[in-house]
This record gives sequence, C-alpha cells and structure tokens, in this order.
Amino acid sequence: MEQLSKEEVLYDEHEERLKKPKARRRRTIRRRHRLHLIIALGIVLLILLYFASDLSKVRSLRVEGNRFYSDEQICEMAGVGYDTRYLLRPAFLMENALKGGSLIEDVQVEKSWNGDIRIKVEEKHVIGYLVQEDAYVLLCSSGEQITLQEDEIGSIVNYPLLNGFTDEQLDSIAQAFDEVSEEVGAELIERISEILPYETSFNQNMMKIVMRDGNTLYGSYDSVGLLQIYQAALEQLEGKNVCFYMDGENQAMSKISCSEFESSDEEKKKQDKETDAKDEGSAEEKDANAADSGENETKQEEESAGEQTA
Repeated sequence: MEQLSKEEVLYDEHEERLKKPKARRRRTIRRRHRLHLIIALGIVLLILLYFASDLSKVRSLRVEGNRFYSDEQICEMAGVGYDTRYLLRPAFLMENALKGGSLIEDVQVEKSWNGDIRIKVEEKHVIGYLVQEDAYVLLCSSGEQITLQEDEIGSIVNYPLLNGFTDEQLDSIAQAFDEVSEEVGAELIERISEILPYETSFNQNMMKIVMRDGNTLYGSYDSVGLLQIYQAALEQLEGKNVCFYMDGENQAMSKISCSEFESSDEEKKKQDKETDAKDEGSAEEKDANAADSGENETKQEEESAGEQTA
C-alpha cells in the first residue's frame, strides 16, 4: 500500500477543514431561507386574518358641516360605511368622490389609525329654492342656480321658498346675501319660510320675509344683514304674529303695525286688478272697434258690388 507523503497528508487535512465551514454556511443559508419563508407566510396569514375579521372595518364615521345633505347621503357619496374595509378606502378617493356633489364647496377627510373616519364638509351657501315649471331649483349666494334631482327634493324643506321674483331680482338678492354670508348663515336662513317681492312707492326693491314662527319682516335687499339681530329683537316682545321693518340705511329694526303693510299690500293688489281690468277693457274695445270697422268695410264692398251689377 502506497503511503502518503507528509505534504499530502497536510493538504488533505487542510482541505477537510475548509469543507466544514462551507457546509455550515450552506446549512445556515438554508435555515435563513426557511425562516424568511415562514415569516412571509406568517405575514400573509396575518393579513388574511385581519381582512377577514371586523378589525379591518370602519369603527366610527363622523360627518360635520353638512346641512343640505344628510349624514347617510354624505357617506354614500363617499363610498364608505361600517362594512367598508378601512385600509381599502383611502382619504383622497373619498374626497374626490364627494367633490362631485353639486352643493359641495370643499371637503376634507381625516382617518385615524384605530379605524375612525371624520368627514368635514363645506356646502355652498344656499339662500332658498324656487319652482321653475316642474323642477325645483336652489339659489346660492354666488348667484348659481342648481336644479335638484328627485332624490334631493326632500331637503328643500329646510330652505325658504323664493316666490314671484324676476331673474334680475334673484341676482340682486343673491348678491345681498353673499355680502353678509358670515352674519346670516344657514341657521338663520332655515328659520325663513318664504321670501316674496313687496314693491312700494318709495322702494322697488322691497321684499316680504315670512318667518317659520309666524312673524313677518319687511325690508329692502340691502337690509338682509339685519336678520342677525332678529332673535334679539324678538326676545324683547311677547307673542307671535309680529311685523318688523328692517331699515338698511340706518341699520335698525323696528316693530311696525302689520295692518299697515297688509292694507298697503291689499291696496296694491286692488290697483293691479283694476289695471288688469282696464287693460282687458281696452283690449275688448279695440276688438269691438276692429269688428265694426270690418263690418263697415264689408257693407261698402257689397254696396259697391251692387252698383256695378246695376
């Protein structure tokens, strides 16, 4: 048997020593790979369990600043509810969806780590609504007129009816309310039942404001800012069915006799009826004259024809 030299023996021993660390490194790498795979699978499993549980759903919803839209309508427009997976509905998606609302001026959505969602809404400043043919239209302080959809009509009960105004008058009213939008906000406007034109001999821009509590206010377009002191003036009086005059020039509100304005209103209506009757009478007289003129012309033509025949 051939004996190995000393150098060959030393070489084999060195090679064996080198193989052992390589084998250990390979085993270590395999263990790390297995550990990483287990961790990844664990994370996937936790995610699946999270989304399968109620922990992933929205815990609370708060809507602020809305008056025209209900909380339910806002949440529906945002596409969020208590069954929504919290992480699958980012804030920017909800904001973009809400900004598509015809009465939404601005919106901000805040989400907290524990599943709470807070929606802050700023709606357009609505003055009231008017009826155009078969449609209900909202008038905003910007002058914009928004036609309501069928599912939105129910919300107009919170706003006054604007009845009998021309488009030019509506623009003037919108501008007047826009100038005092901070003083006369939605809470005050919701206390108004109806706004009507009330032209007088001394002011063609007068209007009659009927409150939901039964009281009536008279004033010009530039006096709407005085609505902010209505409650204070009312508290000084007892009972209902009180009439006020809003003096925009002197920025004062005073109690007046309702019969005085009502009699003036009745007198104006009577004058309008008399004017209409006169117009109708003039029209009938013109028609009668035209008929008589036609008959005379017919007779003359017949007489002329008879003479020619003779």
